[in-house]
Amino acid sequence: MSSKGWRRKQLGDLVTFQRGHDLSKSEFIPGNYPIAGSNGIIGYHNTFTTKGPSITLGRSGNLGTPYFYQGDFWAHNTTLYVKEFHNSDPKFVYYLLKTLDFSQFNSGSAVPSLNRNYIHPLEVDVPEDLETQHRIADILSALDEKIELNQQTNATLEAIAQAIFKEWFVGFNFPGATGAMAKSELGMIPKGWRVAVFEDELEAERGLSYKGGGLESGNAMPMHNLNSVYEGGGYKFDGIKYYSGEYREKHIVRPGDLIVTNTEQGHKYLLIGYPAIVPSTFGDVGIYSHHIYRVKPKPNSYLTSDFVYHLLLQPAIREQVVGFANGTTVNMLKVEGLQKPKFVLPSKELVSHFSEITKNIRLLHEKNIEQSITLASLRDTLLPKLMSGEIEI
Repeated sequence: MSSKGWRRKQLGDLVTFQRGHDLSKSEFIPGNYPIAGSNGIIGYHNTFTTKGPSITLGRSGNLGTPYFYQGDFWAHNTTLYVKEFHNSDPKFVYYLLKTLDFSQFNSGSAVPSLNRNYIHPLEVDVPEDLETQHRIADILSALDEKIELNQQTNATLEAIAQAIFKEWFVGFNFPGATGAMAKSELGMIPKGWRVAVFEDELEAERGLSYKGGGLESGNAMPMHNLNSVYEGGGYKFDGIKYYSGEYREKHIVRPGDLIVTNTEQGHKYLLIGYPAIVPSTFGDVGIYSHHIYRVKPKPNSYLTSDFVYHLLLQPAIREQVVGFANGTTVNMLKVEGLQKPKFVLPSKELVSHFSEITKNIRLLHEKNIEQSITLASLRDTLLPKLMSGEIEI
């Protein structure tokens, strides 16, 4: 039964879907128009097939997942795209499609596929008033736009922190630099700086070898693990696990601690040896798994987690670190990879100055992610209620 002011229609009355256009990988040409595949943007082309705004649905592969495109794009043959909106709000239709389960409309062939003739007859409830569609779309879009803005802001913050590190500690153009240089085994370095070895400044400890039976869905000790670190470095918030089994004091990490991955399937070095800093999001105490090293400055060192995090991202340092990784199917990083590398040690004052700046950047980065998680939860709660008319606009 439809809500007041809503009417049951067929999906084909709202939009007309069309199969995407053939385009082989060899025909991908660098250009300004995104190529829309079943998993989102898969490349770019110098021409387009579909004028925006429009929507694609995964026709094969990521079956039935909708993507919204504001501008013009090439609709790939792995998608269905909206050829025509029949006086429907495009953004409203996009959010409506997100509430539908298209798995039941698999064409039944050996390769799962979505046929437009199967989904056009699907019955959906929609507001009779187009203005209501606009307002529902505006509410949900505002949440998504803020999440996207947070993501863009965080990318900028990360780029700023990395640029400062390279300017100061690689290019040696730091506040108070005099230009005086001295010869070292790593080349010319600022006078007063010296070459140091990781094990003189840092200590690395492997995490808990846990039992799968101790994993919980929540309400247990947060456990930072291999999936807690992005390829290329940085903390991955949705990778957290929870553990109710036994652990020791040495397996504890706290917000601000540095963790480094020591395991990777294969040998592409996309993940192994990359760092992340534990956020405060999951509380004041957590544990870390055996696929992770915790790296801490020694008591007599003035290095910080923020400095070492950016140090580990530098190509010259990564080359030394991953040089200690080996294995056949699974690549493993020996602890020597976080003990033997050499680096240029700056002055205490400069490390402290850099760390103060980047810590503030990191905390703002965390705050933006936490806000985005809250907004996404709110959006996901509102979405079915708004799309069913349960909440009146």
